Amino acid sequence: LEYTVAWPRPAEVAPVEGFGSYTAVLVARTGQLTPMLRHYLETKAEHADAILMYRMGDFYEMFFDDAETAAPVLEIALTARQKGTASEAPMCGIPHHALPAYLGKLVRAGFKVAICDQTEDPAQAKGLVRREVTRVVTPGTVSEPDLLESKVDNLLCALSWENGVGAGAFLDVSTGKFLVHRWGSEEEALEDLRLLRPPEILFADDDVTPLALRSWIEKSGACGTPLAAEEQLTGRRARQILEDQFSSSLRGFGLEKGEPAIRASATALSYARETQRSELGHVREIFIHDPHRVMTVDETTVRNLDLLRNQSDGTTRTTLLGLLDRTQTSMGGRLLRQWMLRPLLDLRAIQARHDAVEELVDREDRRLDLRAQLATIADLERLLSRAVLGSLSPREASALRHSLAACPQLLSSLSACRSDLLAAAASIDPAEDLAAVLQATLQEEPAASLKAGGVIAEGVNPELDECRSLARDSKQHILALEAEEREKTGISSLKIGFNRVFGYYIEVTKSHLERVPEEYVRKQTLANAERFITSEVKELEEEILSAEERQLRLEQEEFDRLVETVARSAKPLQTLATFLAATDVLATFAEVAAQQGYCRPTMKPPGDAIVMREGRHPIVEEALSEEFVPNDCDIDRDEAQIILLTGPNMGGKSTYLRQIALAVLMAQMGSFVAASEARLGLVDRLFTRVGASDDLARGESTFMVEMIETANILRYATADSLLVLDEVGRGTSTFDGLSLAWAIVEHLHRGERPKTVFATHYHELTELAVLAGVANYTLAVKEWDDRIVFLRRVVAGSADKSYGIHVARLAGLPPEVLERASEVLSNLERHEYDLRGRPRLAQGDSGPPVEGPDQLALFTSSEELVTSVLRDLDLEQLTPLAALNLLHSLRSRLDGE
Repeated sequence: LEYTVAWPRPAEVAPVEGFGSYTAVLVARTGQLTPMLRHYLETKAEHADAILMYRMGDFYEMFFDDAETAAPVLEIALTARQKGTASEAPMCGIPHHALPAYLGKLVRAGFKVAICDQTEDPAQAKGLVRREVTRVVTPGTVSEPDLLESKVDNLLCALSWENGVGAGAFLDVSTGKFLVHRWGSEEEALEDLRLLRPPEILFADDDVTPLALRSWIEKSGACGTPLAAEEQLTGRRARQILEDQFSSSLRGFGLEKGEPAIRASATALSYARETQRSELGHVREIFIHDPHRVMTVDETTVRNLDLLRNQSDGTTRTTLLGLLDRTQTSMGGRLLRQWMLRPLLDLRAIQARHDAVEELVDREDRRLDLRAQLATIADLERLLSRAVLGSLSPREASALRHSLAACPQLLSSLSACRSDLLAAAASIDPAEDLAAVLQATLQEEPAASLKAGGVIAEGVNPELDECRSLARDSKQHILALEAEEREKTGISSLKIGFNRVFGYYIEVTKSHLERVPEEYVRKQTLANAERFITSEVKELEEEILSAEERQLRLEQEEFDRLVETVARSAKPLQTLATFLAATDVLATFAEVAAQQGYCRPTMKPPGDAIVMREGRHPIVEEALSEEFVPNDCDIDRDEAQIILLTGPNMGGKSTYLRQIALAVLMAQMGSFVAASEARLGLVDRLFTRVGASDDLARGESTFMVEMIETANILRYATADSLLVLDEVGRGTSTFDGLSLAWAIVEHLHRGERPKTVFATHYHELTELAVLAGVANYTLAVKEWDDRIVFLRRVVAGSADKSYGIHVARLAGLPPEVLERASEVLSNLERHEYDLRGRPRLAQGDSGPPVEGPDQLALFTSSEELVTSVLRDLDLEQLTPLAALNLLHSLRSRLDGE
């Protein structure tokens, strides 16, 4: 049987096994594949889940389904080979030098791409040029700087699940960072996946992976890679892969034999090795996420507090990250995100960060000098990764050289600091030996590509210097040889020339032929002269003509050795990069604190009060064109464990409760906070329930989402947690919502008793202040001439109205709507009733009774009537006898009910 190709594949013909269902069609003895097409199909069969870019001359070509898939994504023309014949094959291609730009489009669209390069010189190849897949680029294994966000981790995630528990391994191939999370439930796994948002996820293609996780992967937009049974690493094989990588027992990293974390880690590492065709020497450690060492910040809190992305356009504008990220290096930017998502719980570690920030705030000269020096440091982590993967470019090597050259002075200046974190610079290796090698090997301004030459410095390789001299000064070499031959033969008119037919030659006039040495070989006879060649001339010719090619080859060899030297320096480079990134973040905190007037918080153990004086919302303060009105905050388990915050719409309730949450999070990150004074007890978890949203794809209404989030808070909150709840219960009817909110507050008061700020428009909840530890606060407002002014000041007490109609007037609702709303509100507030005892919503006849069940009331109609009479009673005009008669009448009405 022979293989040929037809397109489109006839429905009645089965696909060829091993070549995939998209290209090859079994046609018995009707044709034979060319060697190149056979190699293409075999290569594609090995990478069936990837788009294969096949190098052919100056282009990368894609064929068949790959071409039809890639062409619209890359916005290039789809054409065909052998168009119009039975063997028509769709194809498209891109210039080889434009690979990074086109590769980025495919990866960002979620595709995997296998790069099949020519691995030998076509000029020296005999027969088919040797080709092989040099790497597979996937969304989770990208290392090209142009394809990555410089300040965002690019995580490859591998999941492992067994008997209701699981683990996720998160590997950043571009930096070598490796982190493992253990999970006791599907909910924990989903929370971490939502928070870390890995662009590629590996999971078992069977029923072991929970359906909820598989469903989330499908909907998340991440590239999901299911692994067949034979691709899953288990038992001894998984342990061996990790032990070989780290040259250490796994127990030293906190991994126990047989647990899912080992399988997940081995799967991620093995997949990255295979796709990158590298041993990943920069992956030297694995860290186990310990939830007891960091504050738990879930994805809901990240969203509600606008930590990383705002909810309007998804950018960092008007977010905490946008405010704080003034880092000078990409490494610092990535670390800032990590600190924001994992605030510390270790009191000493937090105070050590605050010490460093305080020193840099006080020493403005040192801070400014440090930040200026950091601005010259390139992304050492990703440059090291590029070296390990063998893809470091000359310009990147030059950037590494300049960065390392700046490090000794930077570390020296920091070693004199008082704070422990900054003074640790004295023990950091600045990798001066590597810097010296880079300085000696590279030219001052190396070319962007090795193919352009001019990368390796003079004096590194004598043979390379000679090649350069030949290529640059070929005429001088010819003249030198000419002079040598004249002296040797005594023929003063001898000259060396060149033509395209014979190359270089020696020309002697006929009058001097008797002096021509025997080793001269006659090549051409002219009217007045003879032309000869010698072994020396041919050698020089060959050297001159091949000098450029040899130069490029020698430069490639020298540069490859340099890249290997960088890769072997992984440990000191990673230590240096880690220190510089942390220093960059601390200097950024100091810069923001100095410019914004933040204070150093006094950190207290868990359970202590949260106290702030003149606290502000850092993001709102930055965005406002007017002065921000600061407010105090006192939350403690005895006097004000739960703050019930009432007040008008637009009065600032949401701003107030968010600024408390942000202050706690910023403090435990290591930052100063937006206040004049702060004393903060450590918080183990930060929960928020703010705003209204739905999840229609999962069939969840706004109120359902609200209740799910609230249920999660009540389930996991501890006595050391901080809860920020805004308008819980407003997504349903008034009495339902009020009842739920009432019960939730009582539950928080008698259960674990977490610190809570509960903003609400349900004024009835203020009656709960009779409970010890529940305190009423409100936003002050001034009212005159049916208009209001928001004072933005939080004061003790409670509000009795929300001023919703006033806010509606500010929003521009039509006057007739506002008038009608005021009329309805007036009737409701006077408790006017229709014939069936229901609140009358309009003046005049209410019309015939409406059939159907009434809304369940919080109180009966008789109770409402008694309450109304008592409220309107003028006690000073009531005689004792009249009071007794009235009391008897009201009691009789209640008994009659």
